[in-house]
Amino acid sequence: MKKQDKKIIDDIEFLSQLMEKNNLKELEISDGKLSYKLKKNQNESKKNTNIKKVTDSSNKVTVDQKSETSLKSPLVGTAYLSPEPGSKQFIEIGQNVKIGQVLLIIEAMKTMNEIVADRNGTVKKIYVKNETPVEFGEPLVLIE
Repeated sequence: MKKQDKKIIDDIEFLSQLMEKNNLKELEISDGKLSYKLKKNQNESKKNTNIKKVTDSSNKVTVDQKSETSLKSPLVGTAYLSPEPGSKQFIEIGQNVKIGQVLLIIEAMKTMNEIVADRNGTVKKIYVKNETPVEFGEPLVLIE
C-alpha cells in the first residue's frame, strides 16, 4: 500500500472519530490537494458514515487492512465486479493477483473508483455481490 493511501485512510478514520466525539452530522474539509466530505447517515447506526473522497488526479483507491486480512471498502457506494454489464469479472476465487491489480469498482456519487490489490496473493473469498451497496469498512475481498 502506498504511503499516501494509508494517510488518506488514516485521515478519514480520524475525521470519523472527531465527528462522533463532537456529535457532528456533517464535516467538510480540504487541504488543497484532497477534499473530504463526511456525512452521518440519519437512519443508520453511529458507525455508518457516507464519505466522498476527491483526489487530485487519480480515481484509484487502495484499501487498508485492519484486524483481519481482507480488503475493506474505503467508501460508501455500489460495488461492481466487472468493468461493464455482461463482461468478465475482474477477479475469480482462486485467482492470483498482484499489487495494484484492479479487483472491483465502487461507484460513489457517479464516480467510478477502482479498488486495487494492496498485496500479492490468491483470492480466497469475494464478500460482495455484483451491483450491491457497500458501506465504509465493509470487507470486500480476502487475499492470502
